[in-house]
Amino acid sequence: MKGFIKVFDYAKEFKGKIYLAFFLILLSGIMGVVPFLLTYNIIIKFVERAFVETNYLLIMSGGIILSLFLKGYFYYKGLDASHEAAFDTLMGMRIKFVEKMRKIPLGEINNKGAGSYKKNLVEDIEAVEALLAHMIPEGIPFVIVPILIYIIIFAVDWRLGLLSLGSIPFGVIPMMIMMKNGTKKMPKYYRSAENMNSTIIEYINGMEVIKIFGRTTDSYKRYKNSVKGYRDFTLDWFKESWTYMAMYGAILPCTVLLLLPLGLNMYLNGTLELSKFIFSLILSMSAGIPLTRMLEFAPTVVQLSYKIDQLEKTFEGTQLKEGYKDLKIKKYDIEFKNVTFAYEKEEVIKDVSFELRENTLTAIVGESGSGKSTLAKLLVHFWDINKGEINIDGHNINEFSVEDLMEKISYVSQDNFLFNTSIMENIRIGNPRATDEEVKSAAKIAQCHDFIMEMEKGYKTRVGDSGDKLSGGQKQRMTIARAILKDAPIIIMDEATAFTDPENEDKIQGALSKLIAGKTVVVIAHRLSTIVDADNIIVMDKGKLIAQGTHKELLEKSHKYRALWDSHLETMNWSINADVEEVKYA
Repeated sequence: MKGFIKVFDYAKEFKGKIYLAFFLILLSGIMGVVPFLLTYNIIIKFVERAFVETNYLLIMSGGIILSLFLKGYFYYKGLDASHEAAFDTLMGMRIKFVEKMRKIPLGEINNKGAGSYKKNLVEDIEAVEALLAHMIPEGIPFVIVPILIYIIIFAVDWRLGLLSLGSIPFGVIPMMIMMKNGTKKMPKYYRSAENMNSTIIEYINGMEVIKIFGRTTDSYKRYKNSVKGYRDFTLDWFKESWTYMAMYGAILPCTVLLLLPLGLNMYLNGTLELSKFIFSLILSMSAGIPLTRMLEFAPTVVQLSYKIDQLEKTFEGTQLKEGYKDLKIKKYDIEFKNVTFAYEKEEVIKDVSFELRENTLTAIVGESGSGKSTLAKLLVHFWDINKGEINIDGHNINEFSVEDLMEKISYVSQDNFLFNTSIMENIRIGNPRATDEEVKSAAKIAQCHDFIMEMEKGYKTRVGDSGDKLSGGQKQRMTIARAILKDAPIIIMDEATAFTDPENEDKIQGALSKLIAGKTVVVIAHRLSTIVDADNIIVMDKGKLIAQGTHKELLEKSHKYRALWDSHLETMNWSINADVEEVKYA
């Protein structure tokens, strides 16, 4: 119920349209009863008189046609108003959802998976449309109209009123059983849907790696099992519900189930007037359609309630700590002060302290899983740290708004992403106000210009979904061009040259060296040869800072760094003998 109330808060700007829709659909329901009343009038005329004038029949027929037209017109206009309100509300909810996601810790997003958030953003919010566009403006009138009909029948004869209610218990009981079963199955249904969504996304995104390492069979099996599990559970649930749906769908609209035989018996026994019997019989028939439509919405109440609750958990979930002060930064010195951070319960950064000075390049190195990339992501405020502080010019990053902090940092990750638009617009994301010439200049510095100009449409070339028309190195250089175009005072390169060839890597390193003046540069490196000239090198091991200094200093005093350097030199000497298809050392 809390979720339903919350939806009305989202729709408060459009309540006028919802009220209008409710009123128009209520009029439509009333107009739907009028033809039955006119039909009763015609039947009574024939019963009471031997002759009925043609003009009278024409007038009654015209009234029936007009009431049916008004019924359809009011219904159409009501749905038009309710859908405008619903889709305007959906737009606002999706904007708010994306704003919320921007402030959710990245760890929580990774844990839940893209499939879960896709379901929230697309399916769960879409379900609100049924509530605002149909359940409220249609459902409530479909309750009111039958109630008015039964009040009138009770006013005519209370016995007939009771008989006219005869089909309701037989229709409602199967519906209640179906809804009770649905409430139990709903959580498992949505878990299987989330699992299927996440597996599909993972399977498609990892297709390249799956093929390279020959894991197509295992990966496809997992993908197939998730889809099959969702299908089997859904079909079993549907099959269980079909019997109950058939029962209430056939019995509930039959409002004359008891009224016709028992009312006829009362008339034949002389305890009921024929006019009252015919009037109640015909009027009760007009309640069949509204009753059926009303119960059509009943199963969706459980589904909507669950979806809205899940949506609200995201809206009300944990978000990053941020401030809203207009902080004036004079110097872009960065300090990690006794920083400790854990994924769930496992600490991956343990009491780490160091400083990054403006106008210097600091490299962070270590074995895979040592925590070097995590340090970069903590600086970008992808997560809140558990203990300690990360300061920029003495200000805790929690004091900055997300927007303000992002303005100060250019972050180039090893996991790059391109949108399915032109190369020009993909690079311009770094600075939406940049001119075409500024974009091209950044592309030249990042060594993108040459391969772009070789394409048929140059900078107007569309890169495909996730940039799938480009190679890994090309995509990486384009994301570097974004960072260059942004020209932020803090630059973080998280293994950003991982997919570039040695020649272009040297060019990019040279280009980046031109950007250091007046900036704070952090490089997470896997090729140690690219950071030998760094002003400071930080060595991480199992989440701890074990050494720092220049390349020369670390070779002398750090066994871990010496081991990393020796391993790097060793890999540089690897070569492949194509004739014997085996790896050997040069």
